[in-house]
Amino acid sequence: MANTPWHLLKQTMDVYTTTWATANDGVPRGSGPVSASFSVACSVQPGSAADGLVYGRDTTTKIFEVYCAPVTTAGAAWGVTPKDKVIINGVQYRVAGQPRDLILQGVVYVVTLERDQD
Repeated sequence: MANTPWHLLKQTMDVYTTTWATANDGVPRGSGPVSASFSVACSVQPGSAADGLVYGRDTTTKIFEVYCAPVTTAGAAWGVTPKDKVIINGVQYRVAGQPRDLILQGVVYVVTLERDQD
């Protein structure tokens, strides 16, 4: 059985989940919590940095693959959706997909995040 490579997950991903409620006019509105809902040990790797160099494209959105621990820092299972706000090292990212189990053993999850280029 494989083990989680904790020594490679040196960053922390703070996830702010949005609480959705329907207003009187029937339109769902969301408001985020004041503090992070949970934190996960992770490692951020750029996923699209070479795209502009290799193909000469003007890339305005950067894509990142984030390798994460299977449990939160509190030891609970976790998940993210595109409605959640993710902050790593003070930088906010958009969630571009559901967490994927990298080797199908519950050892490392991979989440695709994106953010606009500075």
